[in-house]
Amino acid sequence: MGRKKKPVLRLTLFFIAVVIASGSILAYLSINNISNLKELTEKRVEEEQENLALAVSEQIKLTINDLLEKFPDYPGGKHPASVNWLKTEDTNGLVKQQFLIDREGDFLWPWFVNAYENLPGDVPSKSYQSNFEQAERAEFNEQNFSKAGQYYLASLRESSNNTDSVQALNALARLSVKSEEWTQALSYYSSIISAYGALLNSYGFPYVYYAIPQLIRISNSSNRDQIMQEIDSCLTGMASGKIPLNHSTRDMLQLVSDWIAIEPAPIEKITLINKSIQAIESSLEFIERNEEQILEYLKKDDRDDFPLVKGSYHALNSTQQDAGELLLVKLDSEYASGFSVDFEKLWHHIMEQPLTEVTEFDFELEIVLLGNGINVSELPLTTTKEISPYFMGYNLLVKLKNASVINELVRRRSWIYGIALTLLIGGMILGILLIHRDILREEHLAQLRADFISNVTHELKTPLTSIQLFTESILLNRIKSAAHKKEYLQIILKETESLKRMINNILDFSKEEKGKLNFNFKEVNVTALVNEAVQDLEYWLVEKKFALVKEIDEGVTASVDPGALKQAIINLLNNAIKFSRNRKEILVSLKKEGEMILIQVEDKGIGIPEDQKELIFQP
Repeated sequence: MGRKKKPVLRLTLFFIAVVIASGSILAYLSINNISNLKELTEKRVEEEQENLALAVSEQIKLTINDLLEKFPDYPGGKHPASVNWLKTEDTNGLVKQQFLIDREGDFLWPWFVNAYENLPGDVPSKSYQSNFEQAERAEFNEQNFSKAGQYYLASLRESSNNTDSVQALNALARLSVKSEEWTQALSYYSSIISAYGALLNSYGFPYVYYAIPQLIRISNSSNRDQIMQEIDSCLTGMASGKIPLNHSTRDMLQLVSDWIAIEPAPIEKITLINKSIQAIESSLEFIERNEEQILEYLKKDDRDDFPLVKGSYHALNSTQQDAGELLLVKLDSEYASGFSVDFEKLWHHIMEQPLTEVTEFDFELEIVLLGNGINVSELPLTTTKEISPYFMGYNLLVKLKNASVINELVRRRSWIYGIALTLLIGGMILGILLIHRDILREEHLAQLRADFISNVTHELKTPLTSIQLFTESILLNRIKSAAHKKEYLQIILKETESLKRMINNILDFSKEEKGKLNFNFKEVNVTALVNEAVQDLEYWLVEKKFALVKEIDEGVTASVDPGALKQAIINLLNNAIKFSRNRKEILVSLKKEGEMILIQVEDKGIGIPEDQKELIFQP
């Protein structure tokens, strides 16, 4: 083996500098040659993206203006049931919900009534009031339903207005249910639903809301179809604005849904009822979602905070940033009217329109909500614009359908430069990595040498100190006893042998470094060799109080270098002595297994970490 070469740091750095400089020059020339084409192409893409985004925003504005032109002004009238203006020429289904609200904040469409106390109404006649009070005493205090019924009928005959009539009918219907007169109760509730659906009691509660749970309660196989017809009529009236909604409406809807789920009925009838329930739910959700914002709009004297769309219409965003709903409101002297636009339907409508002239590139349009975690600035060749000032939080993302189209155009001219540059960069990286690896390896070896010299110096110093100490003691005649003098001389001999072993190790290491380490193989008695190695360290085993166990087969021979093998065994024993602190037990075994000879030195010391065991047999 030849002598290992040491790294030449200056030449290495010079080589790296030359490679990087030449590669950088070639890369600069290549990039500069194709960058103009790439930049021009990207500029054309960005211009088309900008134009497309502006076209979408303009189309949204035109579509909303078109809806406003077709939306009729409210002619006036306080009674919600008379609202007949709810018709637009919206053939695209973009209008999600129309609404009408008075200055006090009461919804006339969808007709929604909050709970009131002592709601003003028509004053009943004295005879009506007297009969009704006597009927209530008979019903609730005396539990005389027959007497109560007579007085309620008298009240009905004395009623002078619809409010008195529906109050008496509701009491008669309630009394009929208590008396289990189902047919009569059904007749009374049918009259309330058909003739008095819009009337409220003094607390703002619709009388038909008393009818629905009672009708469900008295339903049976003989009257089920008629009751289902009456309930369908109620729900149709709620959905069409003839019967008001309130905070109890959802409970009524749930009651009806549970009932039709278990009652056998024609699928057509159930479908109609479910359709009415969905329409009512939609109106309730609209009110819950937007009532607060509309009321805030009504209360403000200065409405400049709300974008003016067209004419006197203002744009109100939904309170939920991503609700996808736009409110368009027009405020008159007494009412605020308008409608909401569903963004999803509007978006599909916009995508069906011819936005711009034919473009050179194909693009994809996406809606991105602010705060969804997407960093659009990191997306290559994309344009992001606010889609419309009317839809807060919605941005339009315009990107190429084929993100590699520019690279494909540039590749026609740059493939030669690309391949050459790739090979150059790859070679540079590989060369630098190899050089870096060699430098690290040499530095590691240099550190190992330094550590080795430091350790050897320490190991040599310990026996030399002992030799010097005992020798001086003998020379100065401090030892009077011949036995003690012999003991000191034995210690000096052992320390000398230890020095000899360490020096031999150093010589072997030096020979291996120079590639001159040779072995002298010959047939030897391995059993005797192992025993000699143990005998050489017997002093230290006794001194350190180690318990030694030997399991050595007799008569084991092999062709080995006796000096090297003995030195290896001594090294293992030395390590066992040095690194065993708590349990001082050493097992030395020699066994012959077929053609193999197994020499084992086992201790109870700190051991070797798993990640370093593979380094044991490295040179």
